[in-house]
Amino acid sequence: MESLTKLVTLTLPQFAALVALFLPGFVSLRVDRLIQPGQVRSAADLIVDVLAYSLVNGALMGWALWLAASEFRAASPDALRVWGLGLIICLAGPTTWPILFRLAQRFGADRGWLVGPDRFAWDHFFRRHEPSWVILRLKSGKLVGGYFGSDSYASVEPESGHIYLQQLWKLDRNGRFVESVVDSKGALFRPTDYDWIEFYHDRHAET
Repeated sequence: MESLTKLVTLTLPQFAALVALFLPGFVSLRVDRLIQPGQVRSAADLIVDVLAYSLVNGALMGWALWLAASEFRAASPDALRVWGLGLIICLAGPTTWPILFRLAQRFGADRGWLVGPDRFAWDHFFRRHEPSWVILRLKSGKLVGGYFGSDSYASVEPESGHIYLQQLWKLDRNGRFVESVVDSKGALFRPTDYDWIEFYHDRHAET
C-alpha cells in the first residue's frame, strides 16, 4: 500500500521517467517476438529482457530523452512537443529498431557474415514459404504426397514440426506424383505423425 502511495505522489517528470524506463523495452520485446518467436521464457527472464531492451532504446533515443528532459525543466513546457517526444521514445523508436535489427541479421546471415536467427533447420526453410512438392514418410511407413503453397502453413519455434498441406497428391510405387486427390482440401500433420519430409522444386511457381 505504501509503494502504491509513493507511485501516486510521483511528479510528472518522475512518472515520465518511469514510463520511459519500462514501456520502450516492453514494446521492443513484443515487436521482436512477433518477428522472431522464441522459447517460452520465465517471468524473471522477461523482466531482464525488458530492461535490456529499454537500455538499448535509451542509448538509441538519447537525443529525444535529452530534449524531453529539457522541456520538462522549462518554465512552461510545450505539451505538444512533450507528447511528440514521448511517442518517439516509447513507441516509434522501440517499434522500429527491432525490425531493422532483424533485417540486418537476416541480410548478414544470407551472406555468411552472421549466425542466422533460426535455431532449427525447419524454421529456416519454412520462413521463406517457398512453394514445394512434399513427400512425408509416416510412422507407419506409408508415403504421403502433397503440395505446400501459398495457402499451406508450417509452424515455427516453439511449436516447430506442425505442417498443413493445402492439397494431397497420389503417389505411384516409385514415389512419383501422379494426380491430385479429388476434392482434397489438404491435411494436417504433427511431428509425431512422420519420420522425415522430402521437398521438390515447384518449377511452375519459379517461372
